[in-house]
Amino acid sequence: MRKLKPYEVIVKTSAEWSGTVQAKSRSDAKRIAGQEFDEGSLQQCGEEVETVIAFKLRTGCGSWRTFARRFRPIDGPEGALCWHFEQLPKDVDPHRVWTITDCDGRLTVTPGYHFVNRIDYVLCEVPWTDEDTLQPDYRYD
Repeated sequence: MRKLKPYEVIVKTSAEWSGTVQAKSRSDAKRIAGQEFDEGSLQQCGEEVETVIAFKLRTGCGSWRTFARRFRPIDGPEGALCWHFEQLPKDVDPHRVWTITDCDGRLTVTPGYHFVNRIDYVLCEVPWTDEDTLQPDYRYD
């Protein structure tokens, strides 16, 4: 019998609701979060669930492969994934920008605009959320 593990969940409606549920798997966590939302008073206010996201908080740096699959980086004007500050669109949503930083010789991407130890930026199709700022960065391999 598998033990219950904590999963962070985000229920997206016209707003965004988040919390933690205990579940055996990520799919169970999504189902439980959806049920809890439907049984709560928010459903009675006419809110409809658009999507439910469930994930385990990372304790270590995430892989570039996971980052690319989750946020879908966009190639820059020169064909590489790196964007110079001047190349970013002026009206870009800041939640779609990640900063490539050098920390003791290790390159990582961190959500948002940063200037200390900055190498360049990565622009993504999928915006980061406030929950992403609470987790460790992703490796830039």
